[in-house]
Amino acid sequence: MPSLLVSSWMWHLTRWNGLFLGTYLVTHLGGPPIANQFVGVAMFAPMLAGAYFSGRSGIDPRAMVFRTELVLLPVSVLMTVMVSTGAVSLWMVYPFELAYGFGGMVNMTAQRELLFRVGGPLRAGRVLNIEVTSMAAAMMLGPLLGGLTISAFGLGVAFAVPAVLLAGSVVLFWMSTRRLPVYPMPKVAALPVRQGTDWRLLSRSPALALILLVTVICNLCYFAFLPLVPVIAEHLNAGAAMAGVIGAAAGVSQLVVATSLVVRPVRRPLGAYVGGVALCLSCLGIVAATPLLSVTLAALGVAGIGQALFGSTQATLPVAAVGIHERTVALGLLSTTIGLALPTGMVILGVTSSVLGPQRAMLVSALAGLVTLAATLLVGRRFLTGPTLDEAAGGGGEGDSVAA
Repeated sequence: MPSLLVSSWMWHLTRWNGLFLGTYLVTHLGGPPIANQFVGVAMFAPMLAGAYFSGRSGIDPRAMVFRTELVLLPVSVLMTVMVSTGAVSLWMVYPFELAYGFGGMVNMTAQRELLFRVGGPLRAGRVLNIEVTSMAAAMMLGPLLGGLTISAFGLGVAFAVPAVLLAGSVVLFWMSTRRLPVYPMPKVAALPVRQGTDWRLLSRSPALALILLVTVICNLCYFAFLPLVPVIAEHLNAGAAMAGVIGAAAGVSQLVVATSLVVRPVRRPLGAYVGGVALCLSCLGIVAATPLLSVTLAALGVAGIGQALFGSTQATLPVAAVGIHERTVALGLLSTTIGLALPTGMVILGVTSSVLGPQRAMLVSALAGLVTLAATLLVGRRFLTGPTLDEAAGGGGEGDSVAA
């Protein structure tokens, strides 16, 4: 299990490092802010396929993860060669990020399902919290590693880093899973396992619908700004290394808080989930309004607390809202929701940045998110006050309650 979690962390680090490098390269090549946003669209659009893949019967999650990473290795090496030789063009960034995005979708669905099965009913909640914490660490280290590597060695060497990380992830994944038995999908008597993208699950589980709606708001209005990190750095007259620090600022506090939540999970996951989104949006508004680097870093640091609250509960709340036979479908719907909301938000923010400028566009996005979140709370407050879902999500270490 430890090697499998390290492998997953290395893949998270590969993707977040690759996202920063792609956006930095676009800025370096003279692309406008909307070009940066389309880098993010390419990275996260494959999440749309999450519900489709999670609903397919007969797919071995272990084989899917391993084969995906093997295919991505030559893609990483080819991009390194193109950047190192100076033959890279702006358009090449997009298929590169699209390939990494498909790998992210596989991680969100197949790899998390594998971690569920390997962890078993007694450890599934804690294993997923560790997985979320590792992603927080990757979100912090990915931009920081990219910025420092560019500053010290240049873009060519910087693009070789994700290729090396991916190779290490493949080796660890193979070593940690080669002797594992084939884990069958859980079956529940008299309850059929549904195939395909079952959006009707949202009508059967209003709590899941609320969870996904909050996910839409966060990805549409907050996380959509991530490809603009090099643009923010340029606005603040910061170099490559400081751009990496700006990109890592939220991840630092997210990692610290998420680590503490592994030891002591929140008692009210739904409240933490929604409160985390509100904190993130408020801090984004500060980042948009300030011309000071110090205030930007402080605001992003506080936003990281919100990201930790949001991320640590996002992995467990969907499966707590449905029956065990619908767990995989719920994870797939979560992936598809992200795939719908995040690229859409990035396109909208890119267009508004072209019209209003990046700072004003981020401010509008933050305010719109806060208003929409408040309206969502008014409509769905009875699901926030009910104890059932909170108890199920918070009890990931107690038998089967995580999937109740």
